[in-house]
Amino acid sequence: MCNRNCAGSGLAAFLLGAIVGAAFGVLYAPAKGETTRRKLKRWANDTYEDHKEYVLEHANEIKGKVKGHLEEAREKFNEHAEEAKERFAEGKEKFVKEFNRRKDEIVAKFKKDEEK
Repeated sequence: MCNRNCAGSGLAAFLLGAIVGAAFGVLYAPAKGETTRRKLKRWANDTYEDHKEYVLEHANEIKGKVKGHLEEAREKFNEHAEEAKERFAEGKEKFVKEFNRRKDEIVAKFKKDEEK
């Protein structure tokens, strides 16, 4: 089955295949470097024109999916940020209470020691 990354995977596979094919073509080409570069440039331009619409169509699709995921992530982040603020406030309150309780114990102990 095709999951969310299907279009991106197909595009990545296509690009990887094109790069590997070009590399093998350059490595095993019997022509001069200048001739090979000219052929590669012509091939790249032809390939670009042939697949331009396909790539742009899927790029927009992927862009839309990324925007959707970013929006979801932003919402989750905001939810977690609010939760973290609440927990921080609770922790701060507990800390202040415990601090004051221990401070009072220490003050009481010092007063008791001074009376002796």
